[in-house]
Amino acid sequence: MVNIIETLKGWPPKKIIALVSVIALTLTGLILLFSWSQKPDYHVLYSNLAESDAGSIVQKLKEMRIPYKIEVGGILVPADKVYDLRLQLAAQGLPQGGGIGFELFDKTNFGTTDFVQKLNYRRAMQGELARTIMSLPEVEQCRVHLAIPEKSIFVQKEAKPSASVLVKLRTGRTLAQSQVQGVVHLVSSSVEGLNPKDVTIIDSRGEMLTRPVDDVVGLSSSQLEYQRNYETDIESRVIGILEPVAGKDKVKAKVAAAIDFTRSERTEERFDPDGQVVRSEQKNIEKSTSAGTGGVPGVASNIPGKTATQVASSQVQSQKQNETVNYEVSKVTSHVISSSGDIKRLSVAVLVDGTYTAQQGSKEKKYTPRSEEEKRHYEDLVKKAIGFTAERGDEVRVVNMPFEVIPQEELPETPKEYLPVIITGAKYLAPLLAAVLFFLFVLRPLMKGLSAPQAVRQIPELPLPQTVAEIERAMQSKAIPMKGDVIEWAKKNPQQAANLIRGWIEER
Repeated sequence: MVNIIETLKGWPPKKIIALVSVIALTLTGLILLFSWSQKPDYHVLYSNLAESDAGSIVQKLKEMRIPYKIEVGGILVPADKVYDLRLQLAAQGLPQGGGIGFELFDKTNFGTTDFVQKLNYRRAMQGELARTIMSLPEVEQCRVHLAIPEKSIFVQKEAKPSASVLVKLRTGRTLAQSQVQGVVHLVSSSVEGLNPKDVTIIDSRGEMLTRPVDDVVGLSSSQLEYQRNYETDIESRVIGILEPVAGKDKVKAKVAAAIDFTRSERTEERFDPDGQVVRSEQKNIEKSTSAGTGGVPGVASNIPGKTATQVASSQVQSQKQNETVNYEVSKVTSHVISSSGDIKRLSVAVLVDGTYTAQQGSKEKKYTPRSEEEKRHYEDLVKKAIGFTAERGDEVRVVNMPFEVIPQEELPETPKEYLPVIITGAKYLAPLLAAVLFFLFVLRPLMKGLSAPQAVRQIPELPLPQTVAEIERAMQSKAIPMKGDVIEWAKKNPQQAANLIRGWIEER
């Protein structure tokens, strides 16, 4: 250590300043590197927030003294606190999503007018409906607008309420027609007197999602969706049954289905006169017998007090028969309801590619069309797959022609994301590597340079000059070393140095 201090004392000031600067810069770089490595990673807490939600969350983070960053992607917090913060904020009702809800009435203001109360209720209802609709995984943002007319006893015909819903869908997502109808009934059921027909839903591109009746064919959106789904299903059946025979990607099919969506009810009552059946039968037979004596009819037998002449007795018999038969005529009563969605006609067009054979000495392949027998075989398969019915006018057409081969550009392979891994590893390896480099290239050479003994030049013993002229001649011929060498020579030859100086003084 003493040698190092002595060596530093012998250095010129510029060299010492340079050494101190190098050490200071190196230490500063190491400190910055260590602070960067200890800096926590920030992950997204919430993204795509409404301004009100973002402001409320930032305010809560300030109260909780949680460091945060606000970037285009959303609000970022330290990675190890993301999930805990989401749970804590959710317990406090954040983010609200879709605006304010019924918590608007948590604080009661007795000075609020009836108009403001109704306006707040409408705002709360709109916010609650928007939150509910945003619970769908396809919906990213939602706004609901309700038009509820005021009720009045002086108006004979009151206006009906209506609603408008604006939804922003997530990238690559769409709402099925069943989900659209579900949103319509959700909104209409939440507002008193709101008819589902008066609910309009559009997306962020301005496209109408609710179409009660198509202006061209008179079909509802659900009926059109049913028709398209049925046609797609038939196309999949045709391709699925022909591809194993014709080859992969060598079959194209299109289906046009005429579907009857009318629903009718019919009640019939028929009587069959030939189908008589005895319903009831009743028979009644009456028999009677009478016997008695009497005189000869005439005046004598009718005179009072006169005994009539007796004659022989006689018997009289009588019979009465009644028969009643009731018949029931056969009657058939039927109530027929024709279901909607009956297939009136199917038209199927199938396009089949031919076969290709490689040719020797050429990259091009020879095209061979399908034979008529193969096409008839394909047509039979299609008819069996779709349930072909000639009575309703179904048509199936199989056409063979070469498909146009479109060369596909080779897409470059998607590079793997190594950068996040490298950055994470660098945070741990960079400080260690910097410390090793600092020791090898800065500290170690410096220690060696300071601790190494200084080489002393051997000065030969010279004869002592006696006069100034001799000294000057010796200095001109460089017989006596200059500066540092002179000092070393004087230390080793103190008597000669003293005599030389004494001689200079006497000559002067």
